[in-house]
Amino acid sequence: MKYNHFNLIALIVVFSHVVSCDFFGPSGLTSVEIKKASSWSSNDQPPTFPECETLDKNEQLECLQEILSNIIMDQIAMSSPISSVPLDEEVNLVLKIDQEGVVSLVEAQISSSVKKAIPELKSILEEAIGSLPKALPATKTNVGVYVESQLSLPIQILAQPSK
Repeated sequence: MKYNHFNLIALIVVFSHVVSCDFFGPSGLTSVEIKKASSWSSNDQPPTFPECETLDKNEQLECLQEILSNIIMDQIAMSSPISSVPLDEEVNLVLKIDQEGVVSLVEAQISSSVKKAIPELKSILEEAIGSLPKALPATKTNVGVYVESQLSLPIQILAQPSK
């Protein structure tokens, strides 16, 4: 089959229309609509652990925090840090749970007095968090995908100096 210039130009015009911006361009959603669709809602599933799945959503989050807190506190106790002064202070951990359920430390808010009394505390916390089991990641239910989430976890540090 022979093509003349007219047929070739018509073919190019038709092909360019098929792969035009309509297929690859913006979805037509405004940034406000995208933000609203991606905002957390009460229908979304928070991160949790398998042993917490049978609970309602609020209880699941509490269960997750309790398990995380217990494991981290056990790891701190096993490390047997020695404090130079008596302590009764709260350390706030900001944790990230990624789309695969891996928990990592984003930030450890440790007061200067705790840092001075237990200088190795941050490395102990990092090691404890690194040993955590995978969680079930948060799910954005309106699109059915796992999403990264963050949570704040307060840890009470109680210590007495060794004699």
